[in-house]
Amino acid sequence: MGPTGDPTVAWRAPVFDAFPTSSPVVTDGVVYSLHTRGGQDGQHETAVSAFDAATGEEAWQTTISTTAVDQIAYHHDSLVVSGDFLYARTFEGLHTLSTGGEVLWSHPVPTTEQSYPVVAPPVISRDMAVTATYGDRTPPAGVVAVDAENGRPRWRAGFNSRKVPWTLSAADGTVYAPFLDGDAGLVALDIETGAQEWALSLPVDGPVTVAGDTLLVPLGGDSESIVALDRRTHDIVWRKPATRRTESAVAVAGELVYYCADRLLVARRLDTGELVWSFGPTPVVSLSWTPIVAGSNVYFVAERTTESGSPNYLYVLDRSTGRVRGSGRIPGSPDTAGLAVVDGAAYLALGRGELVCFESCGFSVGGRCFGR
Repeated sequence: MGPTGDPTVAWRAPVFDAFPTSSPVVTDGVVYSLHTRGGQDGQHETAVSAFDAATGEEAWQTTISTTAVDQIAYHHDSLVVSGDFLYARTFEGLHTLSTGGEVLWSHPVPTTEQSYPVVAPPVISRDMAVTATYGDRTPPAGVVAVDAENGRPRWRAGFNSRKVPWTLSAADGTVYAPFLDGDAGLVALDIETGAQEWALSLPVDGPVTVAGDTLLVPLGGDSESIVALDRRTHDIVWRKPATRRTESAVAVAGELVYYCADRLLVARRLDTGELVWSFGPTPVVSLSWTPIVAGSNVYFVAERTTESGSPNYLYVLDRSTGRVRGSGRIPGSPDTAGLAVVDGAAYLALGRGELVCFESCGFSVGGRCFGR
């Protein structure tokens, strides 16, 4: 469960400000952040930092990659914690650290020019770390698996140059690799061997979410939509319009599906696609964020265009009914990163180089919080 009522800023900590802003990851009282030094001159260090979740004090910072070349982006929003290891994906490759900040190994996996996914965490499963050669200038495209402990290669699945891989997902021994543009579609790979299990030709337009026997797949093209596929038969169970959306993912909790599209946060039934509730377009729901479900709440970012400066707010809604339980103003402009919600707090990174922690406000007077 995250903050309830009106969330308020508990602490703020500086991080590097180069694009993209990355989703923080929280475990065992520590907030981990992946970030890169911006600017047009000098070295661009990509680093992982660890912060105390209660105070925001930085415990350590470790550089995992350095380049002198100015780029649009330097890393993917990709930080993952698994056991005692941290995994992060830069444009040079996959890097692994201990949770104490020691670099353990790096494996070269290139990301070249656009198109590439901003959000691209490696899949960590069955003692393997799986990622892809992102970017449409990386012939031939491939999905790559390495040993999660030492980085030694396990397998590589190659594809033709017209396939542009996108954010991977996995469940029950299968890796799901969506491909955009060119030969668009969805490919299922055996996670142990990399062998292809099946492939579908679809205008895929984002990451796949696995929910039991259902695959939730964003589609692009002339009729943007979210489709639910039967994971065994690959038949379409339902399909609903989802226009004006970005590469944000679909969230699932219990019997409901949540996603952001057309300035709305939408909740539908997982089994039928029936609309349960929606929120927006006033305020305008940010399309760049995947909603986070924690406990009985769903968390997301929305812009109040009726207020001076059109500030962004962190919203807390009842996940079953869509009723607003609280909102808190975000001190700045959030980018495309996601939220981390855990232990009564919500963490997010701002595009100008700042990590922010929100907690519940104990009581407020005139919009000011006087206790947490």
